[in-house]
Amino acid sequence: MENIVDKAELAIKSIRKPNKKNHDKLVIELKTNQIRKILTAVNILKNKVDIYKIANPKAKKLDEELQMEIEFLRVSISYQAGREKLVREFVEKADLLNMVKDINGDIKAFENFCRYIEALVAFHKFYGGQE
Repeated sequence: MENIVDKAELAIKSIRKPNKKNHDKLVIELKTNQIRKILTAVNILKNKVDIYKIANPKAKKLDEELQMEIEFLRVSISYQAGREKLVREFVEKADLLNMVKDINGDIKAFENFCRYIEALVAFHKFYGGQE
């Protein structure tokens, strides 16, 4: 299993570009609000999964309804990526669509995906992502 923290850091580093004024400095043109809808959608699903886990403490798989909501996340991410070139680059470099597909109803996989999203946001901020 790959390290999701390292993967997130590499994804954010890969979207840095040379500063127009100072080519020695790398910047992230992607703004936080451009990825906020993705982050919000993931957080809403995380809350639903947390409630499901409380009601079904032994479950390793999500019910069909939650699985469909997670699958629909791919549609939401694709829409956001289609609207903005910078978001598309972020989605592709971070491999978000494949990661959502790989969850396949598995609770642990979903939790890892949530951690990955958190790491992406943290590294975005750390490496100078703009508000």
